[in-house]
Amino acid sequence: MTFYDFILGCVLAFISIFVLLYSRKFPHFVVRQTRLPGPSFFPRVLAIILLCFAVYFFVEYFLRRKEPKKEKHAIDTKSLLNILWFCTVVLFFFPFANFVGTFLALSVLSFLSLVILKSRWYEALIFSLAAALTVHLIFRVLFKIPLPEGILFTGLR
Repeated sequence: MTFYDFILGCVLAFISIFVLLYSRKFPHFVVRQTRLPGPSFFPRVLAIILLCFAVYFFVEYFLRRKEPKKEKHAIDTKSLLNILWFCTVVLFFFPFANFVGTFLALSVLSFLSLVILKSRWYEALIFSLAAALTVHLIFRVLFKIPLPEGILFTGLR
C-alpha cells in the first residue's frame, strides 16, 4: 500500500462523515407511532460501507508502511483530472438535480462523464438516457418515490 491509498482512505472517510452528518437533517418516517427506516437509511448504509473501506485502507497503509515497495504505475495529470471531475460531479449532482430535475441532471452528468472518459458520444448519449430512464422507472414509477423535478420545470406544470 502506498501513500495514495492513505489519501484515498482520507477521502472516503471525509465523504462518509459528510453523508452521515448531512443525513441527520432528513425527516423521520413514523407510521402509527413506530419509527421506520426513512429517507436517511440508504445514504447512511452507503456511508458506513465507505467508512469500512476507509478503515481498511488505513489499516493496510499502517501495517504495510514499513515494507518498501516501488510504485508500478505512475499517476499522470489526466488521471488526476478525471478523479477531480468525478468528485465535482458527486458534490454538485444534488444542487444541479434540484435546479433542472433528476432525469435531466443524471442524463447530462453521466453523458459528460462518459465523454470525458473517451466514450463515443452516441454510446454515451444512449447509456446516459437509459440510466436516467431506469432510475426514473425504478424510483418514480415502481417505488413511487418523488424525485426532484427541478426549479426550472415545476413552473411548467
